[in-house]
Amino acid sequence: LMGTMMAAYGEGLCLAENVGLDPSKIVEVIQQGAIQSPMYGMKGPKMIAKDHAPNFPLKHAHKDMKLASDMAKAAGVEYSVMDKAEELLRSANEDDDLKLKDEDFSAVFEKIHKDSTGDFSKNR
Repeated sequence: LMGTMMAAYGEGLCLAENVGLDPSKIVEVIQQGAIQSPMYGMKGPKMIAKDHAPNFPLKHAHKDMKLASDMAKAAGVEYSVMDKAEELLRSANEDDDLKLKDEDFSAVFEKIHKDSTGDFSKNR
């Protein structure tokens, strides 16, 4: 669940940046709303600053997501949202150009930007 939350958060921040919104304000607003999370408050400012010093390395987050995805398949559980997030973290983990696997799992944000075609992402 944590990896899926981070993937969605990263996409939301990337969207905000690409449409000209201040990502720091987005982090602030999220922290005041119903979806606030300590993880968002702690990771958001670091993501914006490209600070992905590892607390929980991406490679471990992806491993856990893959295990959960495989477990869901074996149990016959619909898991499509989590599977998409697992695919994104796998792609970030395996990206040889970005070299993110030993960075914090919030570094999935860098992969989201790399795969985005918005002007902000292209010039980041």
